Amino acid sequence: MFKLGNQKLNRAQLTAFHKYSSIFALGLIASFIAYFFWKLMMPRMDFYNELWGPAYLLVRGRSPYDTSSLNPVLPAAWLPMAIGLFFPLGWLSENAALQVWFIFNIIELCVIVYMAQENDRSLYNTVLTALLCFFFPLTLNHFNLGQISITITLCIIFAGYFLGNEQQWPVAFFIALACSKPHLASLVVLGISCRYYAHGGIKALVSFLGTVIFFVLVLCAPLFIAYPNWIPDAIKSMTHNPFWYYPSLFVLFPRYIGAWGYLAWGLVVLLVVALGFNLWTKFPQRDAMYWSLALAPLVSPYIGSWDFVVLFPLLILTFVKAGWNQKIFLIIIYGIAWYGMTLVQMEEVSHNHFFWWVPIWFIGALALVTDWKTGGEHVTQGMNS
Repeated sequence: MFKLGNQKLNRAQLTAFHKYSSIFALGLIASFIAYFFWKLMMPRMDFYNELWGPAYLLVRGRSPYDTSSLNPVLPAAWLPMAIGLFFPLGWLSENAALQVWFIFNIIELCVIVYMAQENDRSLYNTVLTALLCFFFPLTLNHFNLGQISITITLCIIFAGYFLGNEQQWPVAFFIALACSKPHLASLVVLGISCRYYAHGGIKALVSFLGTVIFFVLVLCAPLFIAYPNWIPDAIKSMTHNPFWYYPSLFVLFPRYIGAWGYLAWGLVVLLVVALGFNLWTKFPQRDAMYWSLALAPLVSPYIGSWDFVVLFPLLILTFVKAGWNQKIFLIIIYGIAWYGMTLVQMEEVSHNHFFWWVPIWFIGALALVTDWKTGGEHVTQGMNS
């Protein structure tokens, strides 16, 4: 039993206490972040290039992927589902849209912290994991750029929630939106597809994929209505993005070991895909989905350090299921990574590919804490002693 003052709480009351106190704590943390980091988002960054600029053109009946008139730093490369959903931002000025997007991202991250805990939710877990997520150096980078990876992460969490409730249509909707960045959602889509096939055969798989395609078209509808000939501009825009050194193994391996690097990366892809099949077979559905999301940076040819926020659901899930010894271990791991990321950002020439080690570091630590014999249901016993 848990005591609140002189009153003992039963299990139902304790669950309610942690639920509402967690919401209250997240509200306070969100207010703090919004107040102290209000000017963190900068104009003319990714949000301008990829979302506001295309939306601004779209609501004026112009091609959303021909942003040359806006003098962007980079051509638009996000897939059209995001533009189709968030096109109302185009009616706002850039500064107003930046503020709306910043608050929206903060709320989304709070929802990620809340939902990823599921039945292990508690006030102290909520506060600790929220602080870990909000003060992750690459989260601040995400806010600064106005990126969409937090939105993609939340879409995957929602898809997992509705998948657990056997509701295919909302699953397909959130997967369709998550595919605005397909390199982050690919392993999750593969896992869910395998799940539908395993439970209903080819008919269930085709039904799921068909529903995803339907929602992709629905999300793209504003583009077809406002500027029907947007597809050629989209292809041109996406194929004219300049190459840069991504923090991915696809770039890292060939850079240091030449052509053999592509073979090494291919082997990593095969191993990760095989691991994904194993996870979806033996692990609880939620765990398998979060692992698939977290593993995406290891196999994606195209990735940015801000995309590493996809690690958060697995980090939160593992943290809340762990005992205090494991929690301390994960906090130490986080502290070392935080220090390393901060050093990289303080370098005079701080390039994005210098963060390649971050997902490997965290996935390795979370793998050590996970008990693979019990399907991830418990943390390793050896670390409890």
